[in-house]
Amino acid sequence: MIQLLYRLIMFTVAFYGMNMSIKAQVDQHKEIFNTLKVNDSLIFERSFNKCETHYLKQLIAEDFEFYHDIGGLETSKEAFIKSMKNGICNPNNKTKSRRELVEGSLEVFLLKDNGNVYGALQNGVHKFFETTNGKEVAGSVAKFSHLWVLKNEKWVLKRVISYDHKMQEQPIVDGVEISNKLLDTYIGQYQAKETGLVVISRTEKGLHINAGQMSADIYAKSPSLFAHKQAPLTFEFVSDSQGKITKFIVRENDNIVEEAIKQ
Repeated sequence: MIQLLYRLIMFTVAFYGMNMSIKAQVDQHKEIFNTLKVNDSLIFERSFNKCETHYLKQLIAEDFEFYHDIGGLETSKEAFIKSMKNGICNPNNKTKSRRELVEGSLEVFLLKDNGNVYGALQNGVHKFFETTNGKEVAGSVAKFSHLWVLKNEKWVLKRVISYDHKMQEQPIVDGVEISNKLLDTYIGQYQAKETGLVVISRTEKGLHINAGQMSADIYAKSPSLFAHKQAPLTFEFVSDSQGKITKFIVRENDNIVEEAIKQ
């Protein structure tokens, strides 16, 4: 009887200890999840949407690497911040980009060494939007994986993988009407540094672009901004003070990748 009672006591102690351990792990995961969610907001809501890029200097590791399924590879903190300042945060850009985290998509998986947390993988889905002349339209949607590591008890972003970019399901905004007269001003030959000769022609309801191996119809998102239907590409036509079209700017996932001058 005494032996049975002893076993019951030991089982109760072990069970209680196990429950306390599980609760501690859950609490730790929740705390890290919330911390990295705040960091995500600082990177995108503040740095990307509002161009307060000083947050990037605080949150990004010195050996930072950024892998993009369309835009290529950045292999340093300095290069990434520079591309942000020269791209979406360039004050001369007429189109403003905005990122929105898909609610409920954020996940965090802890990385441990002998039971001690040294990093975490943060996965999620986000959408991008573009505003030109005060009118916002839907852009691309993509998945992301962020590798965060603890350095001197501080979370820093070490690796980013941005992938599965595609246009949102309803990218065309109702009510965008462009006159044939305005569309005709975009027609012509353009010269781009990387692509070479680019030809813009008319379709029944919009424009068509021939550039290298690309031949595609592009649809209007605003009177001066057009988009590719299958790829996260936009084409912004720029005019001079007399209203004459001088060039168009190509953006891929909101980053400037080419500029074509009208001949």
